[in-house]
Amino acid sequence: MGPYRRARPAAVALAVVLLVGACTSGDDDTSASETETTAAAATGPAPGVTDDTIKVGVTYVDTQALVAAGLQYDLGDHQAVYQALFDDINDQGGINGRQIEAVYAPIDPVSTSPAEEKCVQLTEDEDVFVITGFFLADAVVCPVATHATAVVGGEMTPERLEQAQAPWITWLPDTDQPEAVLRRFDDEGLLDGTVAVWAAARDQEEVDQHIVPVLEDLGAAPVATASAVAPADDQAAQQTETMTFAQRFKDAGVDTVVLVGPSGQGWPTIMQSDTSYRPKLLFTDLLGLTAFSTNAATTDTSVLEGAVAGGGYGPDQDRFEEPEMQRCIATLKDAGIDTPEPKDVGDDPSNQPYQAAFQACPDVALLKATLEAAGDDLNYGTFAAAMDGLKLTIPGDPTERTYGPPPHGDGDPTAYLYTWDEDQKAVVREDS
Repeated sequence: MGPYRRARPAAVALAVVLLVGACTSGDDDTSASETETTAAAATGPAPGVTDDTIKVGVTYVDTQALVAAGLQYDLGDHQAVYQALFDDINDQGGINGRQIEAVYAPIDPVSTSPAEEKCVQLTEDEDVFVITGFFLADAVVCPVATHATAVVGGEMTPERLEQAQAPWITWLPDTDQPEAVLRRFDDEGLLDGTVAVWAAARDQEEVDQHIVPVLEDLGAAPVATASAVAPADDQAAQQTETMTFAQRFKDAGVDTVVLVGPSGQGWPTIMQSDTSYRPKLLFTDLLGLTAFSTNAATTDTSVLEGAVAGGGYGPDQDRFEEPEMQRCIATLKDAGIDTPEPKDVGDDPSNQPYQAAFQACPDVALLKATLEAAGDDLNYGTFAAAMDGLKLTIPGDPTERTYGPPPHGDGDPTAYLYTWDEDQKAVVREDS
């Protein structure tokens, strides 16, 4: 398997923990030269690294698998986009003199087995140094924990971080983001009413460990919580369940419902037909609101009157126009890759060819910055050290981030608020 075989996972984890502690303890005025010396002195496994190359694994959504499952999505040509960005880096001399050698692994998102197979392919057969790209929920645990392989991307949770056996950094928000959104809601006086919480069963852990404690801390303890457990393919059961919750909320005088996670779309999907109960809806994740409002099956968006959502920078057109994203788009255009603007692709929510750039541009920017900061002596020790104090503006988000040990492994992205504009039939960012 080559000379850079990984050390025992426990040993790798211990080395990373000690390294991060050494880089963050003591005098805050540590000079840049001292930091560079610490990084250079760090050691650890270096799979997929030679004097001339760095082997990088890339996962992405296999749209052909979606089509086979009857889902006609156009999400762009992910492999072409990633390769164009890697080619641009290599043409400019690579990373500290090393060329990036990409290994691609398309993932079928409707099944868990292919993700496991591709994980083994990249970590064992290809022995890559780092994997970036698409990770569906717990799929990131396979490389970063089971196979002790570094990851750039994926959604961090305390539970996944506890299992991690290799360096991990991401641009996607971790579980701090919903908490930041709730505090923004409170700042705006949106939690002054009688509050209840609704979530799909998949988000119940987040409700128990993050949402409810923060609401209690803000003096907005929910008078009721509800966890939707009806099967996704049983619409009748979903209807009955949600209506039952709604009646309970109504009887309790609830005028504000906090909808947790991307699955927050479930509430308005059911309740759009019931005009007798229209509480204010607060989405902790913008995707919950937009998934409902852009769904071709949605018949009445008036259920969203007064709705507010929190999330990352957006909407999509603004992400596209953000300066760092535009620099990335320019690189793709130079490579002959057409990346249409979101406003120009029509109203079909399955037609989103710009999503390949939205995934690859942040991935590659964060990967490049971390690899460069790791220095010439590239290994998991220097890679982990490079994450501490790294400052970067992620393509698609204009606010600079500062990275550090967990819970700062996502760079602490800004939580933005969005209101629903019924006249425009669109979300509007508060500062726009």
